[in-house]
Amino acid sequence: MDPSLVDAMMPSLTAAVAAYGANVLVRAEDAAAVETVRLGQRLLARLRRNEDLRPRIDVAVQDLASALDDEDFRGALRAQIKKVLEEDADLASDLKTLLAGSRVMAQATGARSVAVTRNDGIISTGDNATIQR
Repeated sequence: MDPSLVDAMMPSLTAAVAAYGANVLVRAEDAAAVETVRLGQRLLARLRRNEDLRPRIDVAVQDLASALDDEDFRGALRAQIKKVLEEDADLASDLKTLLAGSRVMAQATGARSVAVTRNDGIISTGDNATIQR
């Protein structure tokens, strides 16, 4: 199992859970969603396709949805995905293909992180910032 696959999946999965909470498990693709959220939804749908694995992923997503800033819940989802991928090499291959076909390039994690693929304005994450244009 390639740990970088799990690392590559986490930003999109977290974005999908952040956008929709536990409803991400049943919510249809939202036309207004950004590409990262849509990719997260597709990744989750593929992870949940196996009936035996679905409950483990669902619990981890629901826990993360209840406390998005809790690194322990983020880690729990990551751990469940890692276990699932170690058990199913075909799934890991499918997910690599899905990620490779994605246009999502920017990713950021942690407090005040910013990731953009295009920005036409100002991005500030500092306290008491003075911004002049």
